[in-house]
Amino acid sequence: MNPTGQALVVGGSRGIGAAIASALATEGWPTTIAARDSAQLERCRLQAAERGLKLSTARVDVTSQESVERLFGELTPRGELGVCVMAAGRNLSRRLLRPPRDAAEEWSAHDVGEWRDMVDLSLTGTFLVGRAAALSMARTGTRGVLIPIVSSTWQGSWGQSAYTAAKAGVVSLTRSWALELGEFGIRAVAIAPGVVDGAALREKCARNPAHARYMERLRQQVPLRRFAAEQEVAAAAVHVAANQYLTGTVLEVAGGGFPPRIH
Repeated sequence: MNPTGQALVVGGSRGIGAAIASALATEGWPTTIAARDSAQLERCRLQAAERGLKLSTARVDVTSQESVERLFGELTPRGELGVCVMAAGRNLSRRLLRPPRDAAEEWSAHDVGEWRDMVDLSLTGTFLVGRAAALSMARTGTRGVLIPIVSSTWQGSWGQSAYTAAKAGVVSLTRSWALELGEFGIRAVAIAPGVVDGAALREKCARNPAHARYMERLRQQVPLRRFAAEQEVAAAAVHVAANQYLTGTVLEVAGGGFPPRIH
């Protein structure tokens, strides 16, 4: 690969985002990780320095237009932007309706506040970052790429109304951006991982045996009978950055498919 410009990974201080940032930096991209957690950002910076990687950090709140614009103002003096990965987000499992567990309880429904928080973070946050990145690339004439990280559940998943709707919206953004921005040489490709076997998942399973049993049932329903490694998702991002004719699509890294409901 012959990197052009710099790379930005928003939501890159841990998990998939951190793995992607490390992979891009290893390939020679001057890389910036942007996230909200200052302490985690500092840990990333120190770890990169120990490995001799060219990696910078910056704080950002993707739900704030002002914060996103400030981030891109800081990036401009560092050179043109060639890759922008949007990995900020979190999972949310909430059923639309929950039946009463006993005669004393009432039916409950998905909280609208949680819905709005998820849409703000995953969908509006991606829009704000993607818009700023596209504008930066267009102004400098950079043939760059926008890479939103979605989920293999974007086509719908039991118990995840807000999460999957937001991710489906990001897929639609990606395809629309590819159509609009192609004339400027700017590409857009979404990466959709299945379950990723990272530190967060292992810690949750260690704390909650019931969740560990659930995840084991899920693993058995993935065709490859295993979850993805963070480095495998990162390798997909490096491939997208390198392939100049790849745009307007969703690259699934899901081991053959994520089951819509776990049995």
